[in-house]
Amino acid sequence: MIRYIFSLLILFVLLVCGIGCTAANQELATTSMEGSEIRIYEVYGMDCPGCHGGLEKLVEKIPAVQGSEANWLKKQLVVTVRPEVELNDEDIYDAIRRANLTPGNRLNLQKELQK
Repeated sequence: MIRYIFSLLILFVLLVCGIGCTAANQELATTSMEGSEIRIYEVYGMDCPGCHGGLEKLVEKIPAVQGSEANWLKKQLVVTVRPEVELNDEDIYDAIRRANLTPGNRLNLQKELQK
């Protein structure tokens, strides 16, 4: 009986987390429609939650960046570009390297939102 209750509790938590992730992706899509461009980059070498904080700080020092959010589990960096400002991908790759991480490819936002 305890196993059954525990299994239901775990299923509920996983379901709630899944809904939360979907809401976050929808929020990204809405933000992108408000004039800010959203870019997603692969980042390799983030092994713990502490790794992404330093990366976010370095990326947010770039003048064209409005905000950033790194996810060490997905190995991704989401960057919000200031409206009407050009952002060179090489600036992002440089910040990733300065954080002692390895940059990957820039991902297609629409494909990532569909996952």
